[in-house]
Amino acid sequence: MEIKKTIFKNLLEIKLKKYQDSRGSFVKIFNKSNSKQFTNNCYESYLSISKKGSFRGLHAQAGRYAQDKLVYCVKGKILDIAVDIRKNFKTYGKIYKKTINSKDSIAIFVPKGFIHGIIALENQTIVVTYCSKPYNPKKEFGVKPDSLPMIMPKMKFLISQKDKKLPTFNEFIKK
Repeated sequence: MEIKKTIFKNLLEIKLKKYQDSRGSFVKIFNKSNSKQFTNNCYESYLSISKKGSFRGLHAQAGRYAQDKLVYCVKGKILDIAVDIRKNFKTYGKIYKKTINSKDSIAIFVPKGFIHGIIALENQTIVVTYCSKPYNPKKEFGVKPDSLPMIMPKMKFLISQKDKKLPTFNEFIKK
């Protein structure tokens, strides 16, 4: 495992070891012993299967339900997006984005203090996400996914009705 730091404190790109032989491949995504290098106390995990253009997120949870996330693309390709909402950091309001796919064996560790989401760039993209705290819909908040001030992939986005009602990026940042 190789860990690459980003300009965002504690947001990491993790190159996982992939073992391959005649049967296929094998990757250890989650390992409790990694907590020496970053906190990865997994409480629950999710597996999403998405159509091309599916925009999942941008969400976070408040207070004691704030989550660290470890995100790994099992099949297909995603654009991983995280917005720093830690007001006391110089990277507040800045956007991290990284394209990851199943061939590269890269996981993204997103610490508490970020709004996070993904865009599926291929059909039948499969992503597993490990979260450090339980999902609590009463503590969830977010930003309208297609309102980010960044160049987006040229495709039709599939956004949930719930996410279409979220505040825009500019509305959220000005709070």
